[in-house]
Amino acid sequence: MALNYGPALVTNGLVLSLDAADKNSYPGTGTTWYDISGNGYHHTIVNSPTHNGTAFVLNGTQGFTYANMVTNNALCTVVIFYKTTDVQELWVKGNSGAYYISAAYPGSGYYSENSGSPINYVDLNVVTDPNISARNGNYHMWEAKNVNFSTWNQLNWFLYGGDWNLIGTVSKIMVYNRTITAKESEQNYLTQKSRFGL
Repeated sequence: MALNYGPALVTNGLVLSLDAADKNSYPGTGTTWYDISGNGYHHTIVNSPTHNGTAFVLNGTQGFTYANMVTNNALCTVVIFYKTTDVQELWVKGNSGAYYISAAYPGSGYYSENSGSPINYVDLNVVTDPNISARNGNYHMWEAKNVNFSTWNQLNWFLYGGDWNLIGTVSKIMVYNRTITAKESEQNYLTQKSRFGL
């Protein structure tokens, strides 16, 4: 009888894949987090976050950056597997401080600028309030869909500055050059469920 190892990650439209637990993506040393999507969008690791073998632990001054990434697509999807108790953050900044997605602080909903009208999800559920129970120190799958990256040329993850920088643990970042379907999101979630204890 054949063994069923469950679904595979969705690769259709995958333009960036960073995985801190994959030795091909991060060998354990160095300042490069390698893109294993095949597109060569290798990121520079900023300010030496701790790598614990499966993830990067960020202290609010650290993150990842890539210059000259162009998706030319107005309907992208960002998927991040991370954990935090931080209630103020901003996922990724683009060309300047006026380009960003998924900013959050107490008392506000998620908001973005120069990136269309992203819809945010946590564990497959639409989320408008960033101060949710998912900020409980456990891993969750965070998504932003319908992201317009067409005018962006940089990706600066968790590096907007000040209190906007994440205090938390980041294991996996993926970007698709299209809005993936609800079924595909579920497939990614199920693929990573046991790994992250979702």
